[in-house]
Amino acid sequence: MIKHNLLIIDDDIDYLNLLAESLEDTFEVKCASNLAAAKDLLRENIQFDIALVDEHIGNEKGSVWIKEQQSNNNSPTSFILYSGMATEEALLKGLECGADDFLAKPFSLLTLHSKLDKLIVYQDKIHDFEDEIQSKNNVINVSMAQASKYGSCMQLTSKLNHCFTYEKIRDEVFSYFHSMDLHGCIAFYPINDKPSFYSAQKGVCSPVEIEVMELLKVKPRLYRFGSRTIFNHALVSLFILNLEEGTIDTDIYIDALASVIECIGARMAFITYKNSLVDVQEQIKRAVSTTKKMVEISKHHQQEVMNEIVQKMGTSFHILDMSQEQEDFLTEMVHGALKKHSQDDINFLEVTQLLDQALNSVDQLQQLNTENDEDDNDIDDEDELF
Repeated sequence: MIKHNLLIIDDDIDYLNLLAESLEDTFEVKCASNLAAAKDLLRENIQFDIALVDEHIGNEKGSVWIKEQQSNNNSPTSFILYSGMATEEALLKGLECGADDFLAKPFSLLTLHSKLDKLIVYQDKIHDFEDEIQSKNNVINVSMAQASKYGSCMQLTSKLNHCFTYEKIRDEVFSYFHSMDLHGCIAFYPINDKPSFYSAQKGVCSPVEIEVMELLKVKPRLYRFGSRTIFNHALVSLFILNLEEGTIDTDIYIDALASVIECIGARMAFITYKNSLVDVQEQIKRAVSTTKKMVEISKHHQQEVMNEIVQKMGTSFHILDMSQEQEDFLTEMVHGALKKHSQDDINFLEVTQLLDQALNSVDQLQQLNTENDEDDNDIDDEDELF
């Protein structure tokens, strides 16, 4: 059975010895006949569980000493104040000074033992409560840390949705790595371009890091070996070098980065689509512009031909000896040609208008893409989660 440490302070030596003898079987008892002796005992760094203190110790007050002990690091855990004056004032004074219990003299040894036992039980309950609070605080702290890490991952996902280049994706991922104290690399595998590899710590990957990432890109989406973990997507890989086995943080990062790799892959697919769309827009614009120029050239050439026909036909009326029937025939032919030319002018005009509308549509689409890029660049990156 573990004995608790008990300090008894009383200037009545006989009474002090009586108390000590009656309690020494269940407590480790130390006695002090004055407050100076009690102070010396506390300097010995004995952690007393209970101090049993008389109110009147020579010319000093036990209640005053108890109150002074409340701010000391090595003071007893609990105090019992006893006094020969069983008045309401004495009881209130015991409460005011910080005593945990009060006894009125004379008291029986049975009553004293009962008070001490109850106080030990009271202390045990306090310790249990403190342990419970500490345990809950630990759970709360862990939960808050987990929430913070998940929140950082969510923020990264949000930022990735506003990236329109692979370099911007790389910078956002590496910023997340640095804030989370993660060491790693990223590899891009664009559809229509050669792979590129970057290191968060060194900027560029070492030959062995590149070789390992190329070797492991055919592995499942998540592949671990030792403290190394690679997250794979058809278009991108994240290679983390310092995820230790069996820690809560590692589990959090694995869950978070498994989602992030999908987000990066989807963003790369979108960037590829958008870049392809821009290329197609440029091709359409060039094709429409070229067609419009060809229409204008054709129209100009047709006009020259018609002018030449009219000129030659008109001249023939003066130099040829034709009958009226022949002249009427030629006149009708000229009128028909001119009429056809007028209809062609209308067709040319309609084609030109359609081409102009196509060019305007391409210009508007390009302007819309530019405005969207500018809006995304204006996104406030200072918003923090958790």
